[in-house]
Amino acid sequence: MILVLSLAYTLMAFAYFYSYKAGYSLLRYMFKRKNINVYLSVEIVFLILTSYIVFTNQPLNWIIAILMLLHASGIIWLISNPAGFYEVLEESFAMDENISEISVVAMLLISAMLVLFSRFFF
Repeated sequence: MILVLSLAYTLMAFAYFYSYKAGYSLLRYMFKRKNINVYLSVEIVFLILTSYIVFTNQPLNWIIAILMLLHASGIIWLISNPAGFYEVLEESFAMDENISEISVVAMLLISAMLVLFSRFFF
């Protein structure tokens, strides 16, 4: 299951990067206010995968537990305060769109590597 989670992070990073290089930003599409359901669906899928690993396979895997808490906090923040969530996103994209795109791809790839390496530690 850890391999599935790592593959999901890697595929998501590849999709963001490929769409960015092709001139269409999947990240910007996901973060539009009208696409809130798409973004929540993706976050819920990652929350389910991480929760399944933590609650059934490896309860002491704190790396995946932290990722689970980050996905849960993102969902709660988006549901409880969507205006604040989108304000932070707009500010980050206003500074430099390229850095935002690349940093999200890098963060997803780092998450995938951490998930894979957590398999050896726990």
